[in-house]
Amino acid sequence: METKGCIYSRNDVCEMLGISTFTLTNWYKWERKELSEQIVDDEYLPHPIQLEHVKGRPLRWSYEMVTSLMEYKEHIVKGRNGRFGKYTNTKWH
Repeated sequence: METKGCIYSRNDVCEMLGISTFTLTNWYKWERKELSEQIVDDEYLPHPIQLEHVKGRPLRWSYEMVTSLMEYKEHIVKGRNGRFGKYTNTKWH
């Protein structure tokens, strides 16, 4: 895999997006859940590069990946009945 240009860590990405690491992790969990339940056919989030030869095998994102995540963030409907409300607010659904 190409690691050139993948310089942003999870904390850097979250700081750029103005979200928590918990939120970023949830986005990827939602995508996996939708793929496993065949709600969507294709992956819609960019997948970070895992540095195999570094202790802890950290994840790294490129600027293009971060830009894609910014676009994704802009399209999320906020509130309890948003796109992912059935996952985050199960008592309401």
